[in-house]
Amino acid sequence: MALAEFLGPCVIVTQDSVFSRFGFAVIEWIPVAQSLLRLAGLEATAANALVLIELALRLFGVGAHRLVVAASRNPLPTAAAVGGLLWWCYRRGYLARDNWRRRLSRVGEATVPLLELASAGMAEHQVLSDSLLVVEPPAYPTTEQLAARYLARCGRLLTPGELRDALARRGHAISAAQLKRDMLAHAAFVRAPGDLWTVGRPVRG
Repeated sequence: MALAEFLGPCVIVTQDSVFSRFGFAVIEWIPVAQSLLRLAGLEATAANALVLIELALRLFGVGAHRLVVAASRNPLPTAAAVGGLLWWCYRRGYLARDNWRRRLSRVGEATVPLLELASAGMAEHQVLSDSLLVVEPPAYPTTEQLAARYLARCGRLLTPGELRDALARRGHAISAAQLKRDMLAHAAFVRAPGDLWTVGRPVRG
């Protein structure tokens, strides 16, 4: 239980009836494994979608910034180009109100399946989450708990600086020096050459 809370949120799968009697673990591991795999797939899909959206916004922002800079340096050619473009759109009927309404309606129709798919994924994620017996972490985690949770899930060794940056992206501002001090003082962390850190040691047969 202490380990599950330290690394939480966690799901305990064990045949020890003590955990199941108190509602902290499940013995039938196959349904749990299936649910966890499906949850991981849904979360990975959502994460990939967010990365693509962020990349698209960055590219759009860079392009818009360059256009603004170019326009400010060449105001007369820019005004002429914009005026010519507007005149061309007007002659082709692209600026007509009915045309805009029709195009916006098509865009709305195209987004409906995507919104329905996202809604279905969120609903399934909620159902799967509710079906799991999860050992939740404390509301105010310590520095050691934050570090251990990330190291246990990232799958590689990190320096205190890399760990600091990873936690900062999740809204936790902790200095590399503080992380190193806390990991040195806690027995759960293992230091490798190159000031690389992980949590726990491999089981030796």
